[in-house]
Amino acid sequence: MSLRLTAILTALWISLTAQAERADRPNVIVIMADDIGAEGLACYGSTIYTTPHLDRMAAEGLRFENAYATPLCTPTRVMIMSGLYPPRTGFHALIGKGEGVRMPTSIQTFGHDFRAAGYATAVTGKWQLGKFDEFPDQPIEHGFDEYCMWTWVYGDQKSSRYYKPQIYHNNKVINGGERDFGPDYFHDFALDFIDRKKNEPFFLYYPSNSNHGPYTPDKKIGDKAVKGAGRTMSGQATSVRLDYIYENDVALGRLINYLENTADPRNKGSKLIENTIVIFTSDNGAEVPAKTATGPVRSNKGSCFEGGHRVPFIASWPKGKIAKGKVSDQLIGLQDLYATFSEIMGVALPDLKKGEKGAEDSLSLL
Repeated sequence: MSLRLTAILTALWISLTAQAERADRPNVIVIMADDIGAEGLACYGSTIYTTPHLDRMAAEGLRFENAYATPLCTPTRVMIMSGLYPPRTGFHALIGKGEGVRMPTSIQTFGHDFRAAGYATAVTGKWQLGKFDEFPDQPIEHGFDEYCMWTWVYGDQKSSRYYKPQIYHNNKVINGGERDFGPDYFHDFALDFIDRKKNEPFFLYYPSNSNHGPYTPDKKIGDKAVKGAGRTMSGQATSVRLDYIYENDVALGRLINYLENTADPRNKGSKLIENTIVIFTSDNGAEVPAKTATGPVRSNKGSCFEGGHRVPFIASWPKGKIAKGKVSDQLIGLQDLYATFSEIMGVALPDLKKGEKGAEDSLSLL
């Protein structure tokens, strides 16, 4: 056999092997709601909110009873992406709006790792780790090929996250109209990204901007949310928040429905859902925790009591990887996703500095 033919066959074998490995790697979707404690879902005992799609996901997947975030938005957002506790990253409180404030590019994220492993990567929803007018390439610098985000603060002005939203979509600012609903942009972007990337492994990080105040009456949902008699919370009218929790649940239902009804080009004869890990969680507890059958939880967002940082955590991987209807009492933190994904991809954890594991705070859930 000639050297040229040997080289061609070797190259072909490497290509086919890479394609086979690529086909076997699961897609990954992480959805992180804003301000929903574990008690905010019906499957965790809420007597206020209706969450049929999340309840179904829990019934068909794995629900963790003891999952914890930090009690505040910013530390959790850095922690879930980096696998590091706040003392390592320096993010202990809410991020400021001053000049030059951002999550440093030196912090390695799961976006970097998925992209390095050959995944198409995207983030959509709420970033809030630096201003886009000052640092326009933040998502790309942190490992995401595409993004569609609420601007948060742009031109020194706080923008709207719900109606008349301001969206930062792949380096372009979009100013929505009075009847445009911000979360719709993110839902549509998520489905479009999945549709365009279904021929290759993809990673979608979806930190939703929904369920956080200030709330405005939901013109889009209206009375569709199921509001049972007596569903009230002391000191706060619940009708508007009910609508937003419901809207978040409907968005998850749309995404799951798409995965269930779309053929997987990499695995003929199967649906996308069969080779896709879907995880739902939240960044911290609610400002006003929901009531449960056993009474209210203690305290709220910003507190180290249960109401501040115990969050829902539901995982689904239908292709025989996660058994249906399981409930785990295992104690986990959102930083554990980093090591879990590293194990799934078969990549080593990064070095924080020479001789020290950078993600040693993160423990694989597999």
